[in-house]
Amino acid sequence: MKNIVFIGSHLGYPMDTTPLGGGAMVALQLTRHWVAYPGFNLCVVGSGPQPPSAVEYVQLPKPAPNEQKRNLVGLSELGYARFCRQFEAAATQWVFDNQYRYGPENTCIIVNDISEGPTLPVLSRAGYPIISLWHVDVVDYFNKLYLRQMVLPETVVRVYERSRNIIGRLYPDVLRLIFEKQRQTILYSHRLILPSRAMAETIFRCYGDIVPHGEMARRTVVLPWGIWQDGVDDNQAEAEAARLREYYQIKPETKVLMTLSRIAPEKGLHLLLDALRRLERSGRVHETCLFICGESAFMQGVCYLRRVQAKAAKLKKTRIFFPGYLAALEKKAYFKLAQLFISPSIHESYGLTMVEAMQAGLPILAGDHYGARDGLKPGFGRKVSYSPLRQAPTRLAQALEELLANRQILAGMGCQARREAHAMPFEKAAQRVLDEALELAGSAR
Repeated sequence: MKNIVFIGSHLGYPMDTTPLGGGAMVALQLTRHWVAYPGFNLCVVGSGPQPPSAVEYVQLPKPAPNEQKRNLVGLSELGYARFCRQFEAAATQWVFDNQYRYGPENTCIIVNDISEGPTLPVLSRAGYPIISLWHVDVVDYFNKLYLRQMVLPETVVRVYERSRNIIGRLYPDVLRLIFEKQRQTILYSHRLILPSRAMAETIFRCYGDIVPHGEMARRTVVLPWGIWQDGVDDNQAEAEAARLREYYQIKPETKVLMTLSRIAPEKGLHLLLDALRRLERSGRVHETCLFICGESAFMQGVCYLRRVQAKAAKLKKTRIFFPGYLAALEKKAYFKLAQLFISPSIHESYGLTMVEAMQAGLPILAGDHYGARDGLKPGFGRKVSYSPLRQAPTRLAQALEELLANRQILAGMGCQARREAHAMPFEKAAQRVLDEALELAGSAR
């Protein structure tokens, strides 16, 4: 019997109440898909308190008798780094403690994301085949958010490579979690599952000196996740949308905009608010409201939320609302309110909420991030260049004005977006990952 051990620190949390992001939601949906297939054993290892499905589940690190509820989203950079190391050590040890059940001769390990995974060199040397699911290129993310894109990501990687053997041990553990863990993931993954071509191109440029291009291409699978059915009754969602229209006093002529994401610096919400302020100053904003849906989470999230709220308070003609984290029914209802979905992110490896909005029949306005480059077409979406970043608010304002000028055209784009989303079933991507894992689990190491 073949085995799959699926490891991810974000697994085991109730996604209707925990804003862990798209990678955690994809992992949950993968588990639900795989558990329906017979003929292999599936074990899920996470840090949350409850099994993600009717599957064998292991919570690590083991909770202490009086331990409070774990709050991953509230951790600082250093706190999150400590937690990642704790989970890394516990997950790696668990695999070795359970070799009698999940031996390398018939087990594939799937790692959900990079910094939150086990120690891959140790597992690989023990003979385990490894698949890594890349929800974030953490080096590129670090470069964009902390180094402000002053240099190319491949330059950052080359600087690290040249210095790692000389002063690498002097780097703070946060940096080693970013650079060394990603390096190990490149070296020791038998398959790298990436959600966009643009992300793959960046990875190839960054690590072409470490892994030959042909070998990297052989290991890499570009696999956009697509979208699953939300399971929400449409009549219930419509009733909730009607209540919300009355509550927010949305008139037939109101232009309704929506974003949905973790509230964090890479999501670019400040750029969108700056764009709306430019439109206000020009006198070209009339009867508009914007729903900024989601909660602050991880590292700089709380400080960034205060910054976004301060910018929102300066707008005089656009009504801004912060509904918070949306469960499935609420999400579907808010999609029904909106006429345009905006994904203003500076960095987005895939953009799951963008595809969810497409499924709901909304046209998309997005920054030129990885997900938009792969997923948006002129028939239902518009990409805005963020190069240079200081021009982003002006370009967003221009695109907003053009898109909102004709409601009929906007509605037609929404219909095309829905058709495009329906052509991207999540089941196809989930099956591809499962097939890759079962093939590796049956191969001699």
